[in-house]
Amino acid sequence: MAVNFAERSRRRDLRFGATMIAPAVLIVLMLLGYPMGYAVYMSFQEWNDKLGAQHPFVGLANYGQLVTDPAVQRALERTAYFSIITVLGGVALAVGIAVLLNREFRGRTLARVLLLVPWAVPPVVNGIMWKLIFDGSTGIANTVLRGLGLIKTNVQFLSDPAMAMNILIFAETWKLLPFLCLLMLAALQGIPANLYRAAAIDGAGAWSTFWRITLPNMRAALMFALIVQSMWSLKVFDTIYVLTGGSGGPAEGTTTINFLAYLVNFSNLDRGYGSAMAVGIMILVLAVAVFWILVFGGFSRKRREADA
Repeated sequence: MAVNFAERSRRRDLRFGATMIAPAVLIVLMLLGYPMGYAVYMSFQEWNDKLGAQHPFVGLANYGQLVTDPAVQRALERTAYFSIITVLGGVALAVGIAVLLNREFRGRTLARVLLLVPWAVPPVVNGIMWKLIFDGSTGIANTVLRGLGLIKTNVQFLSDPAMAMNILIFAETWKLLPFLCLLMLAALQGIPANLYRAAAIDGAGAWSTFWRITLPNMRAALMFALIVQSMWSLKVFDTIYVLTGGSGGPAEGTTTINFLAYLVNFSNLDRGYGSAMAVGIMILVLAVAVFWILVFGGFSRKRREADA
């Protein structure tokens, strides 16, 4: 009788929970599921607004074009360069800053508050700010460099493809770093202090303590940060749009794969090919997330085997 009562109670709780989340699930399906499904539908058609209202079915032709398109290959190379630096570099920098902010020092509270400033800046404002700073005629970057005697004439930062990409990386890292730092700081504060005391008693050094205690206990936060940062790096758009005036230049220097999909859809009006590109980006994002999950899952298994 007690078992039946417990089972009925569990089922009642499940029904109640399903009823509560049903409206949210429906809203998500309407706002995300329908557009994604329609993009998949368009990707199987030759849908170009410049060619008229006819949209013949072409099967996988748009996806085949993705594999051979030189513009896609160049965009993927730029995306890989951008992502590797912003993801690995950004997370590593966030861990270092979080370790420093986790220590006791005078002004720590103020430092933590100031850390939030970049995160509070809207993405478009962030792009406008860095565009003004690195403006080739009136930007403060040229003023500072001339004052230090490092340059004699103004540098056109955003007119050089490589320099423009590096400025984009700097602007995006500056914007997203506070979130990563807070995430790492929360993970650090969740590590029991007795682990560090035990390590000190055993004579462990700073690096050994960091490698064997700090990093393993931050594993979940690191995995989440790497997944989220990888997704953000693959879908970066607003900062590129503002910095380059919507062109992705100079000379395609900042045209990542997501921005190329925008140009194909809204500049070339090639909806079918652009939709195929968007679906490809979605698959790429999922593949990267699975990659990080497998990597950290492998680390967890090796650690369990070592402990055993």
